[in-house]
Amino acid sequence: MDHMPEWYKMTRSAMLLLQSVLGVLLISYSLKKRNHYVIRLIFGTAAGFGLLALVGNSIYVPGTSPQAMASHAAIPLIVYLLLIGVIWFSYSESIWTVLFTAATGYIAQDIAGSVKTLCRQIPAFDAFSRMEYGILAVDFICYGAVYALLFFALRPFAKNREANFDNKIKAVFSVGVLVLCIAMARLTQDNPERNRQAIIAEAFFQIVIDVTVLALQFGVMEQARLASHVETMRELVHQQRVQYEASKESAQIINEKYHDLKHLIKSFRGVVPQEQLDRLKHSIAAYERPANSGNEVLDVLLAEKIGICQQRNIVLTCSLGMTDFSFVEELDLYSLFQNALTNAINAVSALPEDAERFISLSAARDGNMYTIHMENPCEEGIDFVDGLPQTREDPDWHGFGMKSMTRIAEKYDGMLTAEQRGRMFFLDILLLDTNHRE
Repeated sequence: MDHMPEWYKMTRSAMLLLQSVLGVLLISYSLKKRNHYVIRLIFGTAAGFGLLALVGNSIYVPGTSPQAMASHAAIPLIVYLLLIGVIWFSYSESIWTVLFTAATGYIAQDIAGSVKTLCRQIPAFDAFSRMEYGILAVDFICYGAVYALLFFALRPFAKNREANFDNKIKAVFSVGVLVLCIAMARLTQDNPERNRQAIIAEAFFQIVIDVTVLALQFGVMEQARLASHVETMRELVHQQRVQYEASKESAQIINEKYHDLKHLIKSFRGVVPQEQLDRLKHSIAAYERPANSGNEVLDVLLAEKIGICQQRNIVLTCSLGMTDFSFVEELDLYSLFQNALTNAINAVSALPEDAERFISLSAARDGNMYTIHMENPCEEGIDFVDGLPQTREDPDWHGFGMKSMTRIAEKYDGMLTAEQRGRMFFLDILLLDTNHRE
């Protein structure tokens, strides 16, 4: 820092805030923004920059005295507090989200700053940074490279954060560790006794500490996300169990009433004109079990889905070939076909009325291998994440139906594949009956 241009030395505290704000932008794009967000962000950053430019340098005390070391630690803490203020002023989020985001932004800046320190140990970089505006070019190279890497590394967490930033424990942990790191890292700043080896070692150590803190922060977030997914999957399975039991009971009642009506109509022969009897038979024909797959679970489900398809003018073709799925647990079989057919019906229902509206479902067996194939027309541009399509119609269960189907397929040593080709969607499921012997 001793050989930097004088104007850069005078504004280094303010530059620290600006670099930290840029670090915040790496993960804050999914946060809820206040009205006039851009104006707020620019104004807040400019106000903090101006304040630090005016008073930051006067606070700074060079040397290694206790007063100097205190000033070395105080300036980053002031920067961090101002960073919190800028984020709170720009985003409509809880204080815990603000603290977590500010800590992440500052750590990103600290990693890039340490990388810059290492680069400046290279004679060519050091000489270039001493030029009037060379230090800005060095900043651009070092911060740009580090921020690009961190953006892609943290994107899976920031893009689908699912409110995981808003956690008191994670926020307090982030702030506590950050304050400790700031205090420890600044104790030796501007120590004239440090040689190049010490500077390199300290920069490497700081990078390791910062990366570790980020890993802990987002590792905890990932654990929370996975725990939330497990809980959601349990709730989904529970709801499907309740739905299956209700559908089974309804199908049984309808069957009983249908047979009662058939017998009642027969008793009217000779009393009611045949033409009226034929009309009565036709009116109750829709309640006859429309599916006869040889499996009670599938018959219950298909009867329900065929009725929905008839209402929505969708042709549902089933060719299950009396495939014996007895090795699959009832709830698993119901969930597998229920999710597949529900997704297909939703996709086809979204098509225009004059478009082809059909669903083709088939199953076959070859030894101990059971294959299920389904295809249907769909809109273009389905989003796939990890090879699975993501539904947009039901954000509360975003993608969990397909994940549930994948889990069931893997439970029976099989696999699930899905793909879109043009305006057609194809789903294939393989199940293995490991107890089967030829």
